[in-house]
Amino acid sequence: MLEAEGEAMEAIAGRGELTEAAAGQTWEPVLQRVLSVDKTAGSDASNGADGTRVRRIGYLFRRWSVAAVFLLLVGGGVLLFLRGREARPIATVVAKPAALIQPGANKAILTLANGQQIILNNVQNGTIGQQGNIRVIKLDSGQLAYATPSVESPADQLAKGPLYNTITTPRGGQYQVTLADGTKVWLNAESSIRFPTAFVGRNREVELTGEAYFEVKADKDKPFLVKAGQTETRVLGTNFNIMAYSDEGAVKTTLLDGAVSMALGMQSALLRPGEQGQYDENKGSMTTRPVNTRAVVAWKDGYYFFDRTPVKSVMRQIARWYDVTIVYQGAAPKDEIVGKLPRTADVKEVLHIMELIGIHFRIEGKTIVVQG
Repeated sequence: MLEAEGEAMEAIAGRGELTEAAAGQTWEPVLQRVLSVDKTAGSDASNGADGTRVRRIGYLFRRWSVAAVFLLLVGGGVLLFLRGREARPIATVVAKPAALIQPGANKAILTLANGQQIILNNVQNGTIGQQGNIRVIKLDSGQLAYATPSVESPADQLAKGPLYNTITTPRGGQYQVTLADGTKVWLNAESSIRFPTAFVGRNREVELTGEAYFEVKADKDKPFLVKAGQTETRVLGTNFNIMAYSDEGAVKTTLLDGAVSMALGMQSALLRPGEQGQYDENKGSMTTRPVNTRAVVAWKDGYYFFDRTPVKSVMRQIARWYDVTIVYQGAAPKDEIVGKLPRTADVKEVLHIMELIGIHFRIEGKTIVVQG
C-alpha cells in the first residue's frame, strides 16, 4: 500500500495534472495494487486492544477514471483518494472539528430471565446478577461472562429447564459476551442475541438478530445452532460471522475457519473457509460465493472495510454505528466504494472523505441528507 502511495505522489510531482488517457494508463497498475492490498499479507500493523492485528492505513476512493491523487491524514490514518474529472478541484484540505454525532462504543442492555434489565455500560465490574446457581459477571475488560459451578449435574440442570437471557445493543453500540460453554460472541450495533444461561440437552442453541461474530467452543457431542431470520446455522467448533439485519434483504453467513451448514427447510449450503452463504428472503433462494472475509469481519476489529461496497450499503453501516437517520435527496448514488477507515473516526471526517470523491451531504441534527 505504501509503495502504491509513493508511486502516486511521485507521478503527481513529476507530471502535474494528467490527461484522461494518460491517467488511465498511468494509474491502472496503482489502482489494481490498492484494490488488492488487504487481500495479501504485509503493511504497517499494530496490535489492537483485543490482540488483533489492526492495519493503521486508511484509504477510500470511488471507482472512476482517474485524473489526480491526494494523500491526507484523517482519524490517525493515511487516506488515498483518486479524484474523477467530475470532482471539484481541491487546493487545501483542513481537518474539521469534532462533531456532535459521535461514533459508537461498548454499550448494551442485558435482560435476565425474570425480566430485569441491566445497562451494561453503567454497571460496575464483578457479579451483576444471579440466576439459580449461575453467576453473571462483568469482567475488567468490559465483557460479559457466565460462570456455571460444576457441582450440579447435567440431569439436574435439565430438570430445572433453561433460563434465557438477551443482550441487546442499540444503534451506536457493540458488546462482547462469553457464553456458559466458552463460546465468544461479538455483537455489532443494533443487534441482539438470546441464549440460555447454561446449555443443556443435545444442542447449544441461540437466536440472533442483526450481526454477530462467533468463536464457537468445540464440542463434537453438542452442535452449536444459530437461528437468524428464517435460517439455521449448525456448527461444532469454528469461527464465522452472521449478518441478519432486516433492511439488508438477505441473511449472510461467512465462514472463516472450520465448517458450517446453513439451512432453511430443504435448502442447505455447506460452507468452506472464505465462503459466504446468502439466503435472499425476497426471492426465497440460497446461494454460496467466495468473499473477502477481512471486509466482512472488519467491524469486529474496529474499522470499516469497503470492498466495492454500494453507497447505500455504506450509509446503512454509518446509520447503525453513529445512530443517525439517512435521507436521500433525489436518487441515491450508484457508485461503489473501496477503502478502509477506523470506526473511531468522527462522522464528519467520514463524510468529508466521501465529499472529496463527489458525494455531498448535509447534516441536520441527527439526520444525514445525501445529496449525491
